Amino acid sequence: MLFIERRTTGKLNEQLNLKEQMLIRKSHWNLIRAGLTACFSFCMQFGFSQVVQTITDRKDILIGEQIKLTIKATIPLSATLNNWAKFPDSIAHFEIVEAAKPDTSSFKDDSKVIEQTIIITSFDSGRWLFPAMPVQFAGAAGQPPRILQTDSFYVNVAYSPVDSTNELRDIKPIINVSVFDYKLYFIIGGVILLLLIILLLYRYFKKNKKTKTLISSSNLSPFDEAMTELKKLGQFNLNDDSEIKIYHTRLSFIFKNYLCRKQNIQLLNETTGDLLIKMRDMNMSSENISSLATVLRCTDAVKFAKYLPQAQESNYCLQTITEIINLTESSKLLNA
Repeated sequence: MLFIERRTTGKLNEQLNLKEQMLIRKSHWNLIRAGLTACFSFCMQFGFSQVVQTITDRKDILIGEQIKLTIKATIPLSATLNNWAKFPDSIAHFEIVEAAKPDTSSFKDDSKVIEQTIIITSFDSGRWLFPAMPVQFAGAAGQPPRILQTDSFYVNVAYSPVDSTNELRDIKPIINVSVFDYKLYFIIGGVILLLLIILLLYRYFKKNKKTKTLISSSNLSPFDEAMTELKKLGQFNLNDDSEIKIYHTRLSFIFKNYLCRKQNIQLLNETTGDLLIKMRDMNMSSENISSLATVLRCTDAVKFAKYLPQAQESNYCLQTITEIINLTESSKLLNA
């Protein structure tokens, strides 16, 4: 019995020792895990504190000199920026000369950099602190946003150093300034402009002179000359294609020349539409204007569209022009 009891007691002791060892190991593992968690949290916080950088190109300036301030934030590509650094309207002892827009750049290591450049200056002598600016990042799911501060820094603002040598300096010599005379260019430009004006006037008067020579200067009256020329058209062979074009060209010219001499104006270059409008302004009846339009459009078709009318149609055009000239002469429409 004693042996059995000792054996039972030994087993119980072994079981207790195993439980104690398991508890000790579990506690050790909890301690290690807690330490790793704390270390990881510390590393994360330490790494994140290095995300925002403040870079200045100088910290000692003379009054009015400028400082280039660069704020750079390096964050994971998936991170979200809630609010970038916002500068107040006025900062004590400092003035913001220029603030560029934030620029974002992405890299292959799944990170991105947000960078902004600000130009500041100061007109107050002394040693002044440029304050830190908050930058807010979105937190993890269910976590509040993380706010980081840019680095504050001191700036020494001083006057220009005073010259203590008290040396006398010589008067600087007179600097010769070369003055360029543009008078020659003005003269050349004026001569060119004058020649251009003379050329334009010459072409204008030459054109008018040429146009006036086109108007017949016959000793006959406008009506008699027109009738004489119309009678000559009766001698044309209207079965010859080459004479048909000359026939209708002369017919149109005779009518326009009659109006030119009668009113002493140039109408030879007028289009058919313009000529019909002028006849309407002279109170010609709509029926006569319609007949004249038919004739003039026929002559245009012969001259420009190679249209070959029949002899009967050509005779109708001659008869119509003759009647209209007789009508205008008898009614004295053109006697102004």
